[in-house]
Amino acid sequence: MSLSFLSECKEKVFNRIDVLLSNADKIASSMRYSALADSKCIRAGLIFASGNLNKEISNSALIDMAASIELMHTYSLIHDDLPSMDNDEMRRGQASSHIKFNEATAILTGDALQALSYENIVSSPEIADSQKIESIKALARACGHEGMILGQQYDLDAENNEYNDIKKIHELKTGKLIRVAITMPHLGNEKQKKQLVILDEVGKNLGLAFQIIDDVLEASSDSNTLGKSNQSDLINKKLTYVSVFGKQASIDKAHALSSECISRLESSFDKNAVSELLELAKFMVERKSWDENILWNSN
Repeated sequence: MSLSFLSECKEKVFNRIDVLLSNADKIASSMRYSALADSKCIRAGLIFASGNLNKEISNSALIDMAASIELMHTYSLIHDDLPSMDNDEMRRGQASSHIKFNEATAILTGDALQALSYENIVSSPEIADSQKIESIKALARACGHEGMILGQQYDLDAENNEYNDIKKIHELKTGKLIRVAITMPHLGNEKQKKQLVILDEVGKNLGLAFQIIDDVLEASSDSNTLGKSNQSDLINKKLTYVSVFGKQASIDKAHALSSECISRLESSFDKNAVSELLELAKFMVERKSWDENILWNSN
């Protein structure tokens, strides 16, 4: 698979974030430290790939949407790494925010990134007003008390054997934001309703497949390959697909979900128009690490 598409997406998004965080104060510096750390930018890639299906949206609008998705994702990672959550000391190949700075600064940094994610969409001159409203609403729902945050609570409850629906945890904690990434370019546009339903379904399945592979990688890779601790799930007694179903069954499930998404995309859209989405659907289950240049050979 060629990764030039993801690299181009990352460059556009990082350039935008660099402009947004041009201040020299401590909070801006800590925001830059995490938001511009080396990453796959898969969610940003989904924004651009899905945006190819909407001829009415500009590339500049997609850049702002993609930057906001990545800012929101980074906020979630910072808070997920906190001592009161997963207590991870490494993220994206570098010290976690609370290790590099301190816990209080990490909390403030996450809060600031979340706020900037919303502000960037609202302030964008490229995104139509109807799209702004629906995008903010979708982001808030995905990351709020019925989405990512609820998934995090269920994840914590599972450590104490108070919750055991691993599929629900993954759909909320990881899948919700991936669903928003793939649907955001089509929100607020009446002409896009039919394909929005299809893309939301694809996003739901891809989000689950992506997190299942995360579980597999953490159970079978070292910290350098992962770019984060490979013992976190074990130490925190996390409920994972691997702990419930085993490694091979988990891999098979992720690939089946990816294949289902690919079939749905190919049968619903022009193959050339969804070529990047098809590539991403494969990559999300074939990746081998936080470094997008290393792939899992699934052949």
